[in-house]
Amino acid sequence: MKKKAFYRKQMIEQLKAMPMAERQRQTDLILDKLMASDSYKKAKSLALYMFQDFEFDLTRLFEDESKQILIPKTLPGRQMIFASYDKDSLTQSAFGIAEPNSNKAESPDLIIVPGLAWNKTSHRIGFGGGYYDRYLADFTGPTASVCYDFQVIDFEPESHDIPVNAIFSL
Repeated sequence: MKKKAFYRKQMIEQLKAMPMAERQRQTDLILDKLMASDSYKKAKSLALYMFQDFEFDLTRLFEDESKQILIPKTLPGRQMIFASYDKDSLTQSAFGIAEPNSNKAESPDLIIVPGLAWNKTSHRIGFGGGYYDRYLADFTGPTASVCYDFQVIDFEPESHDIPVNAIFSL
């Protein structure tokens, strides 16, 4: 079995090399599928992640005015909460990712879980901090991920890995 670090590096390289036209084509089709799903339609609050330029582009979801948008905030002890997104009230985390100034935890109706790779049992390889797996261990609501076609690969999950409920891809 190849290690997660290998897959992380491989996926970041593939994401960065993806042609912009193909990225946009897949993004539009995948977001159409997600936004047509029952879990998305029912959700009043949506937890998104602040995506890096090589990650799946969630701009369209951030612009959905019918949803309350929440984003992650990291806390001491490798913990995480979701707080209301306000583009004018963000600070840089220790990881260089924008996060809310607020420490008021909100409960999302649907979490869009980031990652670099997913397998057929909906387990994911994230960036290695374990923040989402720790949060999802106690979360009972629906979770989903969006990913490009090449990000679904075969790997063996580890015991602490928490699968998402649905993967939206091509």
